[in-house]
Amino acid sequence: MALTSGEILKKRYKILSLLGRGGFGKTYKAKDLGRSRHRLCVVKEIVPPSSPNQKLWGEIKERFEREAKTLGKLGEHCQIPELIDFFVENEQFYLILEFVKGHDLTEEMGSNLPPWSEMSVIDLLKDVLGVLAFVHQHQIIHRDLKPSNLRRRDSDGKIVLLDFGAVKEIGSATDFSNTTQAIGTPGYIPAEQQQGHPQLNSDLYSLGMISIQALTGVHPRNLPSDPNSGEIIWRYTTPNKGMITISSELERILYKMVRYHYSNRYGSAIEALAEVENSPLTVHPAVKRHLIVSESIPTRKIHPLFLKIGLGALLLGGSFLGVLLSRPSTCPVVLDDKLSCGEEILLKTDTSPEKQAGVIAYEQGKYQEAIAWFEKHRQIDRYDPENLIYLNNAQLEVQKRPFDTIAAAVPLNNPRDGGDAGKEILRGIAHFQTEINDQVSVSGRGLRVLIGDDANDGQQAQQIAKRIVKQPDILGIVGHYSSDSTRNALPTYQDAHLVLISPTSTAQTLAEDSSIFFRTVPRDEVNASALAQYLFHQLKQQKVALFYNPNSAYSRSLQEQFRLSFDAQGGQVVKQFDLSQAIFEAEQGIDQSLARGATGFVIFPDARVNPYAFSNALKLIRANTKRYWMVGGDSLYTSDILQERNGVDRLIVAIPWHFLGNTNPTYSEQAQNLWGKEVSWRTAMAYDATKVLWLGINQQTPLNWLQKGQNFFNPSIIRKNILNSLRKPDFKTEGATGDIQFELSGDRKTTHRLDSVQLVKILPSSCSPYGYLFIPIQYSAAEAIKLSCENKSNKPEIKSKIAN
Repeated sequence: MALTSGEILKKRYKILSLLGRGGFGKTYKAKDLGRSRHRLCVVKEIVPPSSPNQKLWGEIKERFEREAKTLGKLGEHCQIPELIDFFVENEQFYLILEFVKGHDLTEEMGSNLPPWSEMSVIDLLKDVLGVLAFVHQHQIIHRDLKPSNLRRRDSDGKIVLLDFGAVKEIGSATDFSNTTQAIGTPGYIPAEQQQGHPQLNSDLYSLGMISIQALTGVHPRNLPSDPNSGEIIWRYTTPNKGMITISSELERILYKMVRYHYSNRYGSAIEALAEVENSPLTVHPAVKRHLIVSESIPTRKIHPLFLKIGLGALLLGGSFLGVLLSRPSTCPVVLDDKLSCGEEILLKTDTSPEKQAGVIAYEQGKYQEAIAWFEKHRQIDRYDPENLIYLNNAQLEVQKRPFDTIAAAVPLNNPRDGGDAGKEILRGIAHFQTEINDQVSVSGRGLRVLIGDDANDGQQAQQIAKRIVKQPDILGIVGHYSSDSTRNALPTYQDAHLVLISPTSTAQTLAEDSSIFFRTVPRDEVNASALAQYLFHQLKQQKVALFYNPNSAYSRSLQEQFRLSFDAQGGQVVKQFDLSQAIFEAEQGIDQSLARGATGFVIFPDARVNPYAFSNALKLIRANTKRYWMVGGDSLYTSDILQERNGVDRLIVAIPWHFLGNTNPTYSEQAQNLWGKEVSWRTAMAYDATKVLWLGINQQTPLNWLQKGQNFFNPSIIRKNILNSLRKPDFKTEGATGDIQFELSGDRKTTHRLDSVQLVKILPSSCSPYGYLFIPIQYSAAEAIKLSCENKSNKPEIKSKIAN
């Protein structure tokens, strides 16, 4: 039954009129009597499925509350309506949203309206992609982008996103353990979403179809498609059957957005936005830059002296010195190749006009100007490691002193990891680079860092590796993040004799695959053994169920090592489950485990390689509701887990280092002073990896004059030299995480294995924006540690330790 005009909900929201109705409920214009001046608002009434059983009703209510809170976070963006309130009344669900005065885009496009100009479509893409980039960072898919859900706001002409599909799922739910409901509107919904498996870039398909509709005046339902490939045919489809006149650049962008298979589209809104913003048509004259797009060998920078010598050699008929002219440069100015020394922003989530001006100046060789801009951005965002690396690189150019170059291969802008892991690794690299470049004299050798974005994707990791090894002055790599990406890139580095030191890849057999591989993080055997012992002896869990991804090198390795250790303790894994499945029934998994006698759960999702494994782990944690003990690997050490709050009350996670472990309190204090916050284990391990690589470079046997000449044409000579220096039996150094030595395999030596592991739990803390922190298990409460929330430059004062 529809609400009537004048009816008041919750003694506060007075209904004025019906705005619309759909399959999941009705929308009303209302007045918020609880706000000053009785501001207008929107009441969204969500109708649950008819006659749900008690269990399903409870699940729907829980889902509604969780989704409403998530939408509340989205309302922080100025182009998403603010969530004012949510509640249940008379067994109906209600969302109270900000009223946005304006009109829907349905009023601006259609067969009876003139088609949009190219620049208008580009403005639409920039506007909406910017909002989607924010939405996707929260791992939320809109799922129903269409003209009626895009409102042009009267006050500023900006596009506001309406009507998120997540709340529709509540209204259509029948069984929350099943796969996602197929939500969307015909014409705008991609194939994978129709099948119930939406991806983040499903929203990009919908936005691409809206843009094509604006250009052609034809509704997407009426656009033909290729019968073999499924690809949309739109360039010749207009009301008068003529061809659309647009630039090849916009055609390429739209074509990629609406590809039939999601793997062929842009991976994220951030990536698509970068393409649009870098389009020559969208660059403002004040900041116009020289665009170079290349997927082949980097451009060459030829020293004038070499040019003169080369020309002389050609006149003499010689060919030897001609090789000098074709030697590729290191850190060439090639945009959109996923590599940068400072000429472009790879980390699209951490940008500002100051940082953008900095990379433009760097690209143009105006290094002093670039330094000034990067320093201004650092005042705005002290926690941005990419900016600090670019600042250090620019300073080396200005100082004109010699330096060595290494590469950092990490995932950036990948919604599946939120960008957190890549940034954490870069902080460790940037910290050591800053330390070296600040300590050495002007005449000493500095450290330059080339950043590569592998997107946590095996195929892209291979491509990044191939581009890196072609740059002759790169002497080693710190990376990759996941064991799967590392395994894909290793053969390329092996062929080039280029040392790879990983701070985070823990899969047990990685070191067996290559002679150039080292790691500062202990292998999986260490963490798995610590978890098995703690679970069996301290938590008294003798039978457990294990959840993992058998297709992931990291997850499978942890599973194998845990089983070996747990069996040795006398424990038993009674059942195993695959977390990588699209359809995962968490409650059913728990019930089946309990039927086999399990009293605890072991959770090893991969490092966000599979699109389902981590989210399924979250489902399991939520379904557990603090009933049984859970333990997990270091991939669970993320902000996503902290945001689960009370749901992780009985979760123990094994990590290799924690800032409260005090292995090297000097490092912890210096890191806190540099970044203004405590750092993660990934940052500490990356600091150590960079230090090890630097020492390998500087402790190698010096080349004689003949070897130096040979190395100019064959960089593998010095690369092999670095490898030999790291493989010396007496190689040893002290890092952020303690003493570092390597076994013959390249694995880090762990004499006292339990000392190489920190078991942490989640405790409430006012120092965290999420309200919770990972704290070592020996502490009873975060407050007992006396963390200084107000002054992060102060070292934590540890007052008491209370063992569990």
